[in-house]
Amino acid sequence: MNSSTPKPAARLADATTSDTAKFQSTMVLNNGNAKAIVFALIAGQDVPTHSSPVVALFTVLEGEATVKIKDAVHRVAAGGYIILPMAIDHHIKATSDLKFLLVR
Repeated sequence: MNSSTPKPAARLADATTSDTAKFQSTMVLNNGNAKAIVFALIAGQDVPTHSSPVVALFTVLEGEATVKIKDAVHRVAAGGYIILPMAIDHHIKATSDLKFLLVR
């Protein structure tokens, strides 16, 4: 979605649906300065270890996840968030069916 074509208010968690084969994602904002992406994972799925070229905000919309940043493991549940640092490996695993918003 482009910010120049706003859509009516909607529930972020409904922006994408889960798939048993792999995690799914839907971009809900891309205005050239910021991107916001909603991800859906089923329990046990993960986003492989990677790093980001920018700082990102990870917010759980539904469910619970473990987020490993370097050697520290954090549990993040619905309503919670964590800041993902730039250029530091992190790994996200759904401990229950999960929907999260990533803003970078």
